[in-house]
Amino acid sequence: MAAPKQLRQPLAYSVTGAAEAIGISPSKLEEVIKRCDISVKWIDGKRVIEASELLAYLDALPIERAS
Repeated sequence: MAAPKQLRQPLAYSVTGAAEAIGISPSKLEEVIKRCDISVKWIDGKRVIEASELLAYLDALPIERAS
């Protein structure tokens, strides 16, 4: 019997994939990028966002909803 494949998390995402991964729209993520809350890197002219950037962004968000 073959061992089940382990699911690997991507090291980096496209802007659309990153938005999907954290549950926001791509346009909202563009706003976050423009505010420099998340940095992007470039591979062959394509923007990518490291998974660690997304995790750091989420960790920095407030726990309670602002009133």
